[in-house]
Amino acid sequence: MGRCLIVANQTLGGAELDAAIQQRVADGKRNFYVVVPMTELGYEVAVWSPPDPFFALPAIPMDDIGDARAEAQQRGETRLARMLERLRELGGTADGELGDPDGAEAVRQVLDHVVVDEVIVSTLPVGISRWLKLDLPSRIARAVDVPVTTIIAEE
Repeated sequence: MGRCLIVANQTLGGAELDAAIQQRVADGKRNFYVVVPMTELGYEVAVWSPPDPFFALPAIPMDDIGDARAEAQQRGETRLARMLERLRELGGTADGELGDPDGAEAVRQVLDHVVVDEVIVSTLPVGISRWLKLDLPSRIARAVDVPVTTIIAEE
């Protein structure tokens, strides 16, 4: 049985990603690994959050950031923990890690110790997604020998 690698951060908990996961579980794919590239707070998009407030984290005014790296790490770890819990609720097995801020590098590092047969890249909507502007899904596709599916969250 294969393993699906999910690459996401702010879109964890979003309806589109959740539907894709539920479809894979229904098809018998129940083994997941999640990598959350650590997004610096300056790149977080405050105007978008998933409909499930369990995953949404409050916006932080720029003058209140303090240690921005520690806050970004805490946000990523919180989203990861919530996503692993959600995957287990759906009947899957799940593990994961906080990854390099560069999503392609985060995937390369995961593939050094995890074997997968599919990669799902979940990203913010077109127009506000930095990952789409950086062509992250294509960069990941060039780095792996498995199918890469891009899930774009709706606004």
